[in-house]
Amino acid sequence: MAAAAAAQTPTFKTGVDLVRFDIRVVDGAGHPITDLRQDEIRITESGEGLPVILFQRVSEPSESYTNMAVRAVTAEVSSNEAFPRGHLYILIFDQEHITAGNEQRARVAAEEFIRRRVRATDRVALFAIPGPGPQIGFTAEKLRIINELPKIHGTYRRTASTPVGTLGIYEAHRIAQGDETLIVNAIERTNSETGADFIAVRSNGRQVANASDDRTEARRVLVENARTVVAQSDAASRQFLQRLADVIAGFRDIEGRKTVVFFSEGFVQDNLSRELETVAAAAAESYCVFYTFDLNRRGPQMDETAAPTTVQSSEIQARIAPLATLAVETDGTMIVDAASHTQQALDVLAEQAQHYYLVGFTPSIAARQNRGSYHRVTVKVTRPGARVIARTGYAVSPSTVLADRRGSINNVLGAPFAQQGLKIDYTTYVMKAPEAGQQRVVLSLTADLPVRSAPDEKADVVFVVRDVRDGRVVASGTDTMALPASARPGAALGNGSWRVQFNVPAGAYLMRTVVREPGGLTGSADRRLDVRPLNGPDLAVSDLILGSAVSALPVRPRAYAGDGLSGVIETYGRSSLQLQGLDVKIDLRRAGTAETIAMIAADLEDGQEDPLGVSRRARFLLPLAGVPPGDYVAHAVVKARGETIGERTRQVEVLAGSAPPLMAEEAAARVESVRPVEVVRGDLARKYIAALRQRAEGTPAGPAARDASDGRWEQVEAGLRRVPADDDAVASALRGLALFVREDYAGAAAALNRSFEADPANALTAFFLGWAADGAGDARAAIGAWRNAAHLDPTLVSAHLALADGYVKLSQPALAVQALRAGLAALPSSPELQTRLRQLERNR
Repeated sequence: MAAAAAAQTPTFKTGVDLVRFDIRVVDGAGHPITDLRQDEIRITESGEGLPVILFQRVSEPSESYTNMAVRAVTAEVSSNEAFPRGHLYILIFDQEHITAGNEQRARVAAEEFIRRRVRATDRVALFAIPGPGPQIGFTAEKLRIINELPKIHGTYRRTASTPVGTLGIYEAHRIAQGDETLIVNAIERTNSETGADFIAVRSNGRQVANASDDRTEARRVLVENARTVVAQSDAASRQFLQRLADVIAGFRDIEGRKTVVFFSEGFVQDNLSRELETVAAAAAESYCVFYTFDLNRRGPQMDETAAPTTVQSSEIQARIAPLATLAVETDGTMIVDAASHTQQALDVLAEQAQHYYLVGFTPSIAARQNRGSYHRVTVKVTRPGARVIARTGYAVSPSTVLADRRGSINNVLGAPFAQQGLKIDYTTYVMKAPEAGQQRVVLSLTADLPVRSAPDEKADVVFVVRDVRDGRVVASGTDTMALPASARPGAALGNGSWRVQFNVPAGAYLMRTVVREPGGLTGSADRRLDVRPLNGPDLAVSDLILGSAVSALPVRPRAYAGDGLSGVIETYGRSSLQLQGLDVKIDLRRAGTAETIAMIAADLEDGQEDPLGVSRRARFLLPLAGVPPGDYVAHAVVKARGETIGERTRQVEVLAGSAPPLMAEEAAARVESVRPVEVVRGDLARKYIAALRQRAEGTPAGPAARDASDGRWEQVEAGLRRVPADDDAVASALRGLALFVREDYAGAAAALNRSFEADPANALTAFFLGWAADGAGDARAAIGAWRNAAHLDPTLVSAHLALADGYVKLSQPALAVQALRAGLAALPSSPELQTRLRQLERNR
C-alpha cells in the first residue's frame, strides 16, 4: 500500500504552475479537524480533478507564543515549521463608500479592538481607500495605527446633481434599468422641485414641446441623466475595487491566513462583477479572508436634502450585496448592521482560532490559458462527517520576472513571521577567523524544493544578520542553490542544501534566511546567534562539528551504528604553551537525559600557528556498535591542565546498520556540486591565500593579494592587469584563483599550471590546480594534480579525498581505494579517510 501511494504521489517540478489554497476542515460540531491527510482532499473544477501536490497544516500555538518563539530561534536547528504565528489583521476603510460621519463609530471600535484584543504577537495593517489617509503595512506598533485612525473620513454622497435635478445614486441605477415607477416619480418630483417643466425641445429657435406634453421625451432625458450618474458611480467603484485588489495582492508574498476587516456601506454591483472577481482572486493568492462590516444606518438620515425616493431597505440590500459576495468568495463573514454592534463583532473575530490547511494544486488548462481570470473550484474531503470551509475559486498569476523575484524576497525579509511555503532548516557553526576581532560563522541549510526541469535551474538564497542592540546589518549575502534532480521517495519535493560562511565580531545577533524557488514559493526562518570571542587572551573552544552520513557540516548529523561517529573540535590560544596539557573527551548521551551510552578520548593534533595565535584540533571516531537507533546528543568536554575551559554539544541521529553504498554518480556529484566560491572560502584556501599574500608583500602583486585575502576577486583581476607578466608564481596563482571564482575553469587551470611550473614544490597550488582542471572537464589532469598534492604533502586530507572521488568519477573504484589507503598510511587516525574508505569498500 505504501509503495502504491508513493507511486501515485505527483512530483512538483519547476515550470509547473502551482495554486495554493487555504481551507478549514471541521467536524459535525464545527470543531477544527487537525489531523487531515493529503490523500483525503479532493479539488475539482468543472468536474475535472486537480492533483494536490503540496500540503501543510497551520495550527494555533498550543502554548505561550513567546515561549515557542524563543525556543524556535534559539534551537540548535532553526526551522520555519517550529516558528509560531500570530494573527494578521488588515483594517480597510472604504472612504469612497462611507457617508461622512458614519466612519466615527467604526474608528472608535477599531481603536478599542487594537488596544484590547490585538496581542503583542499579532500584526496589524491599516489602509484608507482611496486616499488621502493611512497606508500602513503590517506592524506591531499599535500606537502608530491608533494615531492614524482619526485621519479616516467618509466621503460618500447618496445623491448626485444632474441638469434635470437631483438623483439618488441607487435611484439612478434603478431608472437606468427601466423602473417605470421610479421614472414617473422622478419626473414629478423634479417638476415640483423646480416649479416648471424640465424638458424643452426647440426647433429653429422655437419651443415645440415640453415635458408635460411629451412624456416620452421626458423619460428619455431622465434615463440619459441617470445613465450618466451610473457611469460616474461605477467608474468610482471600479477604481476603488482596483485599488483594493492592488492592496490585497501586495500581501501575496507574506505567508499565512490574513483577516481583512473591511468597513463600508457598500455599492451597487450590477456592472462590477469582473472587478469583484479580481478582488476575490487577489484574496485567494494572498490568503486573505474578508470580514465585511456593513456601516449603513437604518432609519432617517438627518443630512439628506430630500426625502428618500426608494425604500431604504431595498437600497441597503442592493448596496451590501457586494460585501456579501466578497465574504462568501473568500470564506469570510458579513456583519449586517455593524454600526450598532461593531465592537462586539470585532471581539468575536479576535476569538477565532487559526487552524487551517494550505494545499497546493495544479491549475486547470483553462486557468493556465486565461491567466488572471477567476475559476471556481469545489473542495471536498473523503473523511466521513468532515466538512470543508473554503473560498470559491482562484486565478493563475502572470509569469514572474526578475523584478518580481527581488520584490518578493524583500517582502519576505520584512515579513512579520517566518514563511512556510518551503520547509527550510539551518544551523550554524562558529570557529575562529583569521582576522583580528572576527569569528567565522558557517551557515548550513537544507530546504524542500521542487524538482528541476532543466540542469541550470536554481533557487534564490538570501540571508541577513542584524545586531540585536541596534538592528544594524553586520553580514548579508545573496546566492543561489541547485534544485534537486529527483523527489524523495513518496514525496512531491526533493532536498536541496547550501552552505556559506561569513565573519562577525563577538556579540548577539538575529538572522533571517530566505529561500525562494523559481515559481515563487518561499520559506524563511529566524535564528538567534550568540557568538563568543575566540581570539582573545584566554583559551577558547569552537563549536563541535560532527561528521555525517549526509554531508560535511550537516544541518542534522546522522551516523550509522556500523560506521561510528566522527567529529572535530578546535581549541584556540595565544601561545603553544597555553595549549599544552589539553584533554578532550567525547560522550554520547540519550536525548533528554544525562545517561552516557559511549565515551572516547579525542586524538589531539599538533598546534597550528597563525598571525593571531595558535589553534589545536582534536579529532575522534566514536564506535557505535550496540548503540540502538534513536536521537542522541554528542557532548564534548575540553580541559586544560585539569580545568574545564569549554563544553559543547550537538544533536545526532543514530541509524541502524551501515551507510548505504555510495553510487558512482553520487561520488561524482561530490566534486561537481562544490561551488568555486565555497572552495576559495575554505580553510585550505585561506591558508594558501595567506601564504601568497606574505610572499607578495613589496611586489606588484601585493595589492591583488590583499584583495584576495578579503575575498574581493573582481578587484584581484583588475589589480593583476597592472602586473607586467605571469613570470611570477604568486601572480599566476592569484590570477588562477580569480578566474576559478569567475568559473573560467580553463583559464584558471592554465594560470595555476604556470604557477606550479614556477614553484613545483607547492602542494596547495597542485591541489587547487586539480579543482580548476576538473571544472574545465579534464578529469585526468585533475587526478594528476591531486596526486601531486598528496605526494608533496601526505597530511593533506582533502587531496586524498579529492583524488579518490576523481577516480570514482572515472569508474575506477579500485584506484580510489588505493588512494585512500595511501592517505591512511600517512594519517592512520583520519576519520574522514576511514569513513570514505568504508563507503567505497561496501560498494565494491
